[in-house]
Order: sequence, then C-alpha cells, then structure tokens
Amino acid sequence: MKKRVVQAGGLEVVDDEGRVRARIGLGSDDAPFLSFHDPDGRVRARFGLSSDGSAGLAIGDEEGKVRATLGLASDGSASLALGDKRGKIRAKFGLAAEGAPTFGLMHKDGEVKMVYTLAQQGSPTVGLSDEDGKVRARLGLAADGAPVIRMLDTEGEVRALIGITDDGSAVLKFLDEHGKPAWTAPED
Repeated sequence: MKKRVVQAGGLEVVDDEGRVRARIGLGSDDAPFLSFHDPDGRVRARFGLSSDGSAGLAIGDEEGKVRATLGLASDGSASLALGDKRGKIRAKFGLAAEGAPTFGLMHKDGEVKMVYTLAQQGSPTVGLSDEDGKVRARLGLAADGAPVIRMLDTEGEVRALIGITDDGSAVLKFLDEHGKPAWTAPED
C-alpha cells in the first residue's frame, strides 16, 4: 500500500453549517498550531509550538478569554497557569529548568503576592510581595532545616532577620542599608 501525503499551508474543519470548528496551520513565524473553535467562532483551545521549540496549550472560556495555559519551554522549564473570569492569571505552578518547583498566587489585578519555592537541596521558601510586586518578606528553612524570616526593603535588600542558629539559639538582626549588622540580639 502506498502512503499518501496531502500538503497544504493550513486546514480547516467545518461543521454542517460551514462554521470553522478546527484549524491546523502555521503562524506568522512558521510555527505550527492546532486550534478548536466553538459554534460562535471563538477559539476555545489552542496547541502550538513556538519558533524556539517551546510547546503550549491555551484553553479559553465561552467568552474567549484564556483561563488556563500549560507550557513547556525550550530550556526544559514547565508551567501551568490558571486565570479568573476576567482572564487575569491568579495561580501559577511551575518547574524551573533545573527542576525546582514553584507555586505563585496573584492579586485580582495580576500582581504576584505570594510565591512558594522548593530549592534543589529541598529547603522551602515562601515569599510575600507588596502592592508593587516586590518581595518584602521571606519565610524559609536553611539547608540544615533551621527556620529563618527575612524582611526586605523596597530595593530587595535584607534589612532584618530572625532565625535559629546552628546551636539552636534564637537570633534577631537589623541590617543597615549596606547589609552590615546595625543591631543583633543576642549581641555577638
């Protein structure tokens, strides 16, 4: 049996009414895509590849707003994002290229408010962001399992730290604008 090949720049699947319900083709950058459309012509799901080889899936609601995405970047990182009815991303799950997982929560305006990260060595960190999206507090565990809270200024510099030392005693440090200890308890 001979294999048959059909070549085209695109293909549309239409329903009995002549409405496009699926499309396969190439985007403006010659990257391939496959899209599925509802009876009103809105794209409800689209799978595609970028010119760099990244793959992505976007799922839209009945209004045509993207509500969920799944992506795999060419560097090996992966992400899943979930949006609200307005199309704003509110939760994002991901794996960095080296495999470290992250989980982020966003404000209704799309600003990042909380990020949970699990470092490669296994130590977890939670970052809390201000209204400008800047991390202002971090709660985590050091590689040895000791808890630590870091408070950051608007420039992202640690200005205060509270934690447990290797010997189990508590420490509180205030740092100046250059990162030098300004006050420590118990005193060194």
